[in-house]
Amino acid sequence: SKANKLLHLTIMSQRIDASDGLMISMNSQKTTMDSIHRKSSTSVDIDIEEGSEHHEETLQQQSRRLSQIIKSRTELYQLKKDTPTTQSNEMSEKEETSGIRYMLKEVATAKEHGGDYKQRSLTALRTSIGSFVTFAVLVYPQQEVLGAVWIANIFMHSTINTSFGSSFGSVLGFGRSIILTTACSWPVAFFINSLSTKDASIILPFLVFILTFLIMSCPPLVSRNLMILVMYIVVASPVREDMIWWKPFSWVATYLIGIMVALLSNIIPFPNFVLKSTHKKLQKFENDFAMLLLETKAYSENTAITPALSIAARASIELLQSRICSTIKELKADLPATRTELEIRCKKKASKALSDWVIDCQDLLTPLRLLRNALAQRLLGEEYDVYSPHLREAKKIINEEVGSSRDRLADAMIAAIAVCHAHADPNSHRTVLPHLTPELDFALKECRQSFHWAIAKAAKKLGVNPQSTSPIFAHLTRRMAAFNALFDIGDILLAHLKKYSWELESFNEEAKQGPCNCITSMYHTHLKMRWSPWLWHKPDSYRLALKTSVGMSIASLFISIPYLWRISQPFGVWPGLTIASVNLVTTGSSFSKAGDRLFGTMLAAAYALLVTDLFPGNSDLVKIPALTMFTFILIYLRGNKHAYANTYAATSIGSMFYGSVKNDFDFDGYIPKRIELIFAGVVIFSLVEFLLFPRSSRKVVEETSFQFFLTMNSFLKQAVKCTKLMETYVCELGKSSSSDYAAELFRNSIDPFHLDKLSEYHDMLQIQSSKLKKEIDSSIEEPHVGLSTPLHPESFRGIVREQFNSEIQAFILIDSLKELAGHYQQEGHPAREFNWPHFHTELLQGISETLDYICKWLETTFPDGRLRPQNGNSMKAITAAASFRSLEDVRLQSISKWSNNFQQFVSVEGFEISDPEAIMALGITTDCLLELCRHMQKAGKHVEKVVHHFPSTS
Repeated sequence: SKANKLLHLTIMSQRIDASDGLMISMNSQKTTMDSIHRKSSTSVDIDIEEGSEHHEETLQQQSRRLSQIIKSRTELYQLKKDTPTTQSNEMSEKEETSGIRYMLKEVATAKEHGGDYKQRSLTALRTSIGSFVTFAVLVYPQQEVLGAVWIANIFMHSTINTSFGSSFGSVLGFGRSIILTTACSWPVAFFINSLSTKDASIILPFLVFILTFLIMSCPPLVSRNLMILVMYIVVASPVREDMIWWKPFSWVATYLIGIMVALLSNIIPFPNFVLKSTHKKLQKFENDFAMLLLETKAYSENTAITPALSIAARASIELLQSRICSTIKELKADLPATRTELEIRCKKKASKALSDWVIDCQDLLTPLRLLRNALAQRLLGEEYDVYSPHLREAKKIINEEVGSSRDRLADAMIAAIAVCHAHADPNSHRTVLPHLTPELDFALKECRQSFHWAIAKAAKKLGVNPQSTSPIFAHLTRRMAAFNALFDIGDILLAHLKKYSWELESFNEEAKQGPCNCITSMYHTHLKMRWSPWLWHKPDSYRLALKTSVGMSIASLFISIPYLWRISQPFGVWPGLTIASVNLVTTGSSFSKAGDRLFGTMLAAAYALLVTDLFPGNSDLVKIPALTMFTFILIYLRGNKHAYANTYAATSIGSMFYGSVKNDFDFDGYIPKRIELIFAGVVIFSLVEFLLFPRSSRKVVEETSFQFFLTMNSFLKQAVKCTKLMETYVCELGKSSSSDYAAELFRNSIDPFHLDKLSEYHDMLQIQSSKLKKEIDSSIEEPHVGLSTPLHPESFRGIVREQFNSEIQAFILIDSLKELAGHYQQEGHPAREFNWPHFHTELLQGISETLDYICKWLETTFPDGRLRPQNGNSMKAITAAASFRSLEDVRLQSISKWSNNFQQFVSVEGFEISDPEAIMALGITTDCLLELCRHMQKAGKHVEKVVHHFPSTS
């Protein structure tokens, strides 16, 4: 084709966003530039324009047009001449890096360079307007009526969130929790108010302990740390001062005003509805998915013809797979907010349709990952024959045999995604494609059969090369894994389509739902109490509740003990409020939050002192605009790493301006006292965390990552037992004297091959992998006190990542073995007659023995079960870590065995007419084992890096 000729003459140097088009630039001379770009007409753009009342083209016509575009396109690239520029716009070095002109240019081109200043500006503007309105509304009635205005600002920042839907859910959750917490704290407060100061001081720590423990363990409450703040102010206030009976209600009113302001900030003046972003994400998902299928087609067509184009297609597949997976995760994260907004609009049917689609999309993550691995990773040994004429011929055979059916499957899957999105997208007004389900079903069956015939033909072609010493059959394994991933994606789409009836021409008409039904639905979704078991039954939750209760009880001594009260008055609640805010489940994240809190306090304190010195007089006309501007700047500059520092500084400035009402707004005395008491709270938290409830995330990561290797070893041993049982089953059925063996085997056990036991080991792997992902950030942030070597972030993150990938391969292996077990029970099946269970037992036996050898080395080197230096073991540890390299030989042997066995298998009579899914399962099982070994080997490489950072004295 024209594209291939161009690619033979040029070097591809740049690929642009796939959803907008693929651009390849080349330089033949310095004075001329030609560019090759992919047409962007591949995306399924079938949305109605805003304001249009009639959709001129039905989805069926759109899909037919799209199919014609794809099928008629014989060249993916076209040549375009760039118009040479006559004027030079080069700037001097000084102008490029500084000055107003540079800043204006950066702002103008921010969108095309990936900048997000508009989104940051809108977020900062909403938050700063929320703070402005909160203080403007609450300070003028005087704080004696609506007190604790600075806490209302805290609730405003906690509620504003990223969209109206999420804010609405937070408003309902906060409102319910605030009222419930105050209702429980109010009687306690009046009981304390009836006591003398001495008696109240004695009983306060015990009451604070009990109430804190109950709040941290209460299932219906949200943001329990903030609820402790609500409780503590109500309970601690009457100890040192008389409290009017309606005072707690005024505080509740203040808090509710704050959260309502946050909700209104998402409506006025800049509406912030998640439905709009969901619509864009669905469009992005649709376009990226279409491009992914086209890139997969381009890779298959050119892998044996134009290596440069296939390499570019592989790179695009990696990019698109990553973007699609990210979009799916974002849709899942936005789903609660989206459902809330739809239910508010009385669109319960649309909410259910979107939920069903997003939930089904989660199943796409695994096959998408498998597709990327199959096309982007080369199995060991294949690289030696990548330019083999026999292998190139086999690739051509596969493309010729599968090409047409693959293209029809791609067209049907693109149309299926469009239909699914049309049904799920609340903003979509598109008509249905009624005949798509049978077309997709037929395309899947046709492509499966075509690929089965192609594999048989290609395998026989490879089998005529007896002089080859390297396992060139490895390419077939990757092809099986890639097409199996495509088939799994198609099956998921087909299953979703079959859930609905597509006989009607239009499915976007929402049944009218009355206001009463809407209110009832919202009540059951957000307001109805759902009492799940109390959280103290969970070890982590129990520990968190207990240590928080102890810390709060100690902090209450600043109010109970007269000496400490004289030091801290009238702000003795601040140590307790600090503990309630920074106390988290893990030690590392708690200390990181404590550090961010101190930094935010210092930043807000410096700004508050500057403002009060420049504008003395305590004028609200100065303070409110000043804190609004400060909030805007901090929220705009807020990043991901230390977001809490900026957020707390933005909330702290309000408490510094208006929390000092008890000392007549003496800022010079209040601000240093606030810093002092917050630091006291951090010190109390540190003592409780380290001395009373020590829990090291670093220890958890070291132990769990070590234990994961042992559990994987047990998993492989159990897999060997399962395949041996399958082997015995197949062999016994081949004997004429054992005709009743199968009946006896299945009568004695509902799980004759013990695959459920294998699933139990996988569950253990999944639990350990999830724990590592949860604890790794905290373990790295955990303060180093010199009692052990700190974790090396890059190495341990690599171990966690590879162990997670190996756990996924273990899950796929179980599914493959279950599928093969079903095929082995079919009488006369070629897979059973050839005794594939014996082959899989050999592969698993080799992997299991190697990993068992590795685990014995690890247990000898790290006797306490932690990946850390101990007793000068660095040389022994590097030897143990190097034992993972032996998995490379296991992979090479496995591929060689697979090649030999499969070459013999294709010669069996009846291979072409056997079950394609069974043949596919054989290749997937082998591919899973090879990938599992590869990830374990890469994990071992990271263990070596860990050992490299052991101290030289060990």
